[in-house]
Amino acid sequence: MRGTRSLLASYAVALLAVGSVLLLTLLLQPLLKQTIFLLFFAAVAVSAWYGGMEAGLLATALSTLAVSYFFLEPVFSLLVASLDNILGLGLFVLVTTIINLLNSELRTAKQHLQNSLQKLQVSEARFRSLVESNIIGVIVANMDGAIAEANDAFLGMVGYSQEDLLAGRVRWRDMIPPEYIETNNSAIPSLRDATPTVSFSTRRSANANAELTTKGVCQPFENEYIRKDRSRVPILLGSALLENNQDDIISFVIDLSKRKQVELALSKSEERYRTFLEQSSEGIWCIELEVPISLDCPEDEQIQHFYQYVYLAECNNVMAQMYGCSRAEDIIGVRLGDFLVASDPHNIAYLRNFIRSNYRLIDAESHEIDKQGNSKYFLNNLVGIVENGFLVRAWGTQRDITERKRTEAALREREDELRLITNAVPVKISYVDGEQRYRFNNKEYEDWFGLPASEISGKHIREILGESVYQSILPYVETVLSGEQVTYETQLPHKDGTNHYVNVTYIPQFSQEGKVAGFVALITDITDRKQAEQEREQLLKREQAARADAETANRMKDEFLGTLSHELRTPLNAILGWAQLLRTRKFDETTTVRALETIERNTRSLTQLIEDVLDVSRIIRGTLHLSMDRVELVSLVEAAIDTVYLAAQAKEINIKCRFDPKVEVVVGDANRLQQVVWNLLSNAVKFTPKGGRVDVQLEHIESYVQIRVSDTGGGIAAEFLPHVFERFRQADSSSTRSHGGLGLGLAIVRHLVELHGGTVLAESPGIGKGATFVVSLPMKAI
Repeated sequence: MRGTRSLLASYAVALLAVGSVLLLTLLLQPLLKQTIFLLFFAAVAVSAWYGGMEAGLLATALSTLAVSYFFLEPVFSLLVASLDNILGLGLFVLVTTIINLLNSELRTAKQHLQNSLQKLQVSEARFRSLVESNIIGVIVANMDGAIAEANDAFLGMVGYSQEDLLAGRVRWRDMIPPEYIETNNSAIPSLRDATPTVSFSTRRSANANAELTTKGVCQPFENEYIRKDRSRVPILLGSALLENNQDDIISFVIDLSKRKQVELALSKSEERYRTFLEQSSEGIWCIELEVPISLDCPEDEQIQHFYQYVYLAECNNVMAQMYGCSRAEDIIGVRLGDFLVASDPHNIAYLRNFIRSNYRLIDAESHEIDKQGNSKYFLNNLVGIVENGFLVRAWGTQRDITERKRTEAALREREDELRLITNAVPVKISYVDGEQRYRFNNKEYEDWFGLPASEISGKHIREILGESVYQSILPYVETVLSGEQVTYETQLPHKDGTNHYVNVTYIPQFSQEGKVAGFVALITDITDRKQAEQEREQLLKREQAARADAETANRMKDEFLGTLSHELRTPLNAILGWAQLLRTRKFDETTTVRALETIERNTRSLTQLIEDVLDVSRIIRGTLHLSMDRVELVSLVEAAIDTVYLAAQAKEINIKCRFDPKVEVVVGDANRLQQVVWNLLSNAVKFTPKGGRVDVQLEHIESYVQIRVSDTGGGIAAEFLPHVFERFRQADSSSTRSHGGLGLGLAIVRHLVELHGGTVLAESPGIGKGATFVVSLPMKAI
């Protein structure tokens, strides 16, 4: 659309120019009679200048028509009759056509110039971006050594600043090391004259010289510059002459310090590698595949491929000597099948393991043949190199274990002979080396654990006996390994899952140097003997325990009878005394009431004692039954507190209550539950000193209701806590004890709580620190 508008504008200018000249010529016709075409030349020139060739030709055609119509005879007709006029028009068309052609060429040249200038500006901007990006060093210098321009990358390489550059202190000739001065001096004239030259560096190639000769440029080459601090920096330098000034050059400079460090490290690594190859006691090798194979190929196809395309690419002399060669060069290039026996199933398994282990093997055995055809056994470590999903080579090391294999074969023969002899002996025999690993076992020993020889041989004794047994026998093992014979008895696990008693003897075995190499273990099963001994011991213990129980029961019976007599005598004495006094004397009403209250209180005490004894009797005979019903625990606990309130008030004991509102109704025997709470509260009040505190808590915990009674009394000794709920047991059972009671209350509490499906426990930090009794009752569906 934009091109169309431009073309229309060009044509419009042509029409306007011709029209204007036509009007002007009509006005000036008397003056221009002999030069009628003069102004039309100007119209054509203007049209061609503005609109190009097409507009110029349009102006030529319009001008020709205008002149022939308006100015040539016959006027107002396009027909030209005069030969002079025809020649004049032809000459006009020819001249204007030439004007159009010249103007078109001028416009084209101008357009090319503008395009070239734009490209130059873009190129210069790109070059300036490269320079200012400081990716590489860039300098503009002259042949005398002065550097006119340099970016920060170059200045950073040589240790100078922009101030040094502006001051003229940065000169490339001054930075050339002495050994390069002569070659640089000889190179400068050659670069200026574009004649065959020598390089700035003694390492420049002939190709660089040829290109410098033909193109006036210097291909990149390695050189060195002296830094401001007099250290040297290796660089890659490339230069070219500036076309507009043969005395100026532009160069790029790349710092090669890191690359040189890497090359040095690689060189040292290569040197270490070669030294390692030459001095290693193991064979080191590299095999290559002439045709790499995809990892996705089946195993059998890969193995066949190995034997077809694998060859030895590199090895050290040690490996060559393993195969009967003197130097590595004598064996390099041999095929895999030349030394790895393909007919040996063990080798095929070896290659399969290599494939299945993701082309990485450690301590893998191979059966191979040497140059003379002798069988050899090697222990290999190898790793495959995979590139783009294809196996291309493998590196590995190997040790010659042929002699070891022969020794092992000889040892196996001797072991078979020894096994034949030891299997006839009815004793479990094993040999353990200095590392506590099994090296030999007879059949009796293997049958004991139910394991074949292959699953025992070579394993640590901890693996066979188990950690606990091993730790128990470790002192004896350490003793025999120190050189002493050991005999002891212990228990060993049997294959039937039971532990058997055994008699064990360890006999050390010494090497030629006098060190302990291992020991022989002789094991005899003494389970029957030990069981007989244990039965005798158990009979003796049962007899002693029965005697002790009888003595304890007899003592407890005596203590209980003594306590019962004391507990009965005290209230009976009070009842009898007041009864005799009331019968023989006359008292006032106050004294009589007090006497009757004392008789009543002691009668209730006697009744409670008798009820406790009867409850214990029912518990022993199993005739104590519960009457289950809905029970409101809160009111039940409050009633029990009311019962002991006077006794607590008499001792100034503060009773604090905390009831969980979630606790409502439970199923149980109300009387027996109240008896439980009353017994616990009575105990708390009884054993709490004057001015103490008793806490009663009622809580709902998950599916249980918990009654907790705590006091600040004398506490319970730790050794008596396990016995606190036993019948007839009291922490102080002497006749001089400070608190009364038969020791039945807590036993009754435990039994009643258990009849309700609950539990009771006692807690105490110790003597003088109070005690806590916790009753847990299950919440049963109502």
